Amino acid sequence: MAALTELSSNITEFAGKYKVAAVKVDGATGTAGTVTIDEMDTVVAAFCSLAAAPTADCAEWVVTDISDNVLTCIGYEDDMATACTQNAIDFYLLAIGY
Repeated sequence: MAALTELSSNITEFAGKYKVAAVKVDGATGTAGTVTIDEMDTVVAAFCSLAAAPTADCAEWVVTDISDNVLTCIGYEDDMATACTQNAIDFYLLAIGY
């Protein structure tokens, strides 16, 4: 699994133990890729949102696994079952952790 490229990020720490990471990620084709949130030890929740309008080649990005601070993300074509193999769209990743 290849690491995905971070284009920008903003980490906000709130009173208490939680932080929020907003990361723009360079979309990549293939079965899955990882994003590591170095500013956190543990991510408890995360989700993705496309940075542009969906296309037939890339209609959605999802977080499929969280292991400590490493998130596995995958892009899907418009059938929501086939991995994106061409023309991947950049996406935003929002992660909550500590």
